[in-house]
Amino acid sequence: MSNLQVQLVKKPDAKYPRVNDVFQVKTASTPTASQLKDGEVLLENLYFSIDATMRVWISGAKTYVDPVLPGHTMFGQAVSRVLASKSEKFQKGDYVIGIVHWTLYQITSDAKLHLVKRGGDIDDLTGYSLLGPLGISGLTAYVGFEAIGKPKEGETVVISAAAGAVGEIAVQLAKTYYKCKVIGIAGGPEKCDYVKKQLGAHDCIDYKNENLSKRLRELTPNGIHVYFDNVGGEMLDEILMHITDHTRIILCGAIATYNSTGEPYKVKNYPRLIIKRAVMQGFLYFDHPELFKPGQATITQMLKQGQMKIRYDVQNGLEQAPNGLAKLLLGQNNGKVVVKAKSDQPKL
Repeated sequence: MSNLQVQLVKKPDAKYPRVNDVFQVKTASTPTASQLKDGEVLLENLYFSIDATMRVWISGAKTYVDPVLPGHTMFGQAVSRVLASKSEKFQKGDYVIGIVHWTLYQITSDAKLHLVKRGGDIDDLTGYSLLGPLGISGLTAYVGFEAIGKPKEGETVVISAAAGAVGEIAVQLAKTYYKCKVIGIAGGPEKCDYVKKQLGAHDCIDYKNENLSKRLRELTPNGIHVYFDNVGGEMLDEILMHITDHTRIILCGAIATYNSTGEPYKVKNYPRLIIKRAVMQGFLYFDHPELFKPGQATITQMLKQGQMKIRYDVQNGLEQAPNGLAKLLLGQNNGKVVVKAKSDQPKL
């Protein structure tokens, strides 16, 4: 069995991701069951999640994870199958989820993994769902609302990057589950059309072609009660001019700043938080494990009842993972970007 792996070869510069030259695909030796130590498993990595925060991981900056340095294998969340085990937690044939390397096969500690299915098989859609609505994307949206946003029925919720992996779930939760007025922000008429007609937002602002300030005044005459921020930068600054008393701002992402190599954008309108007695708070979904089960139950119910639509932007083959990340960072994706590690796996 050949074992592909994706390594970072250099830190990204100002040309990235337009010039996608920071990764290389290599063939490495395939680990075997005989190499396992106690508490370890041999994995076949099947489906990978591509997330915007990876841009920060490859920048060299230390955040809540150690950075990926040149010469090291890239990592991310994936759904994997256990091929062999010396773990008391997992057995051969189990399907697990966790942070793994961008490689087809690897040995890793069982402490980094969570069981998602014991035995049998999973199809592509299940694999994608475990990384999307039932995984990092869905839980991020749900935890953001429950821990910080706390939307109340009838309130106005504004969501940036509303056509993205987290944004599309946040729109549908805010509209259907929390019963709020939902305004999305997205780039381009096609994405705004999707946010309104498919996701059910009351309206969507095309920030690339419309005046954001003018449209926010029109659509939120009584102010914004909850803002789910996936963008940061100048957009966040403008939002602050439209908040109302006791607004809750959920800081989820800052994709507008991820590719910046110069002086970071400085938010100027933060005194509005004082005047409006507003809250602006960042979070990481895994800080709230107590919300995982209720979040997954809520989203599962919405999926079963046809109240939630999800799009997947599937990259076929592990070697396409760098292209998937570049596509996401350039805003060229349509929905949750996932990688099917082997393009010859059964199709939907």
